[in-house]
Amino acid sequence: MEKTVDLRGLVCPEPVLRTKKLLDDASVAKVEALVETEVNVNNLQRLANSLKLRFQSTAENDFFRVVLERPATASDTAGAAATHEHETAQTMQTIASNVGTVVFLPKDKFGDGDPEFSANLLNLFLQTLLQSGHKPRAVLLANTGIKLLDPDAPTLKVLNDLKDAGAEVLACGLCVEFYGLKGKIPTDQITNMFAICEFLMAADKVIQP
Repeated sequence: MEKTVDLRGLVCPEPVLRTKKLLDDASVAKVEALVETEVNVNNLQRLANSLKLRFQSTAENDFFRVVLERPATASDTAGAAATHEHETAQTMQTIASNVGTVVFLPKDKFGDGDPEFSANLLNLFLQTLLQSGHKPRAVLLANTGIKLLDPDAPTLKVLNDLKDAGAEVLACGLCVEFYGLKGKIPTDQITNMFAICEFLMAADKVIQP
């Protein structure tokens, strides 16, 4: 069975949540979603990757047509649909076992002391994290934490260095829009609250300075 859903105009993370709800039905083999932004396209691609689905996106005028489809195999019969929920659970379990440590930054300061000192302290923490050799699986930024990725922020370089070292550095898309940083943060580093929740719930350890 195929489903088409128009997700234009919805606020993050609603497009991902609605798409996942459709895919939770094992009888749905393909979902075609209409979204407005590249951020939503990237978010749906992360969802497809986590569920091991085929993914395709096409730009059409002022929106994108995104297709998420279960892979067809020689054993992809009616019986395959019945085992989808079990396979999805195994996939999520594999992801969970490999997430490792997640650094969660819901503000642009370290603690609640003097604002300037606390901002410098957070920069020092990130520098120390990088130089210590510890390798977090992801650095997640939300609320004022997304300001750390501002092109003018002194923390941008160390966050890019952490990204180059293998960490996923991701910012909450809703927060990016609220604080006026849309267009300043690369779209491939903008995520949604669903993905942030998945990272946090699957992490072996969560650090929040």
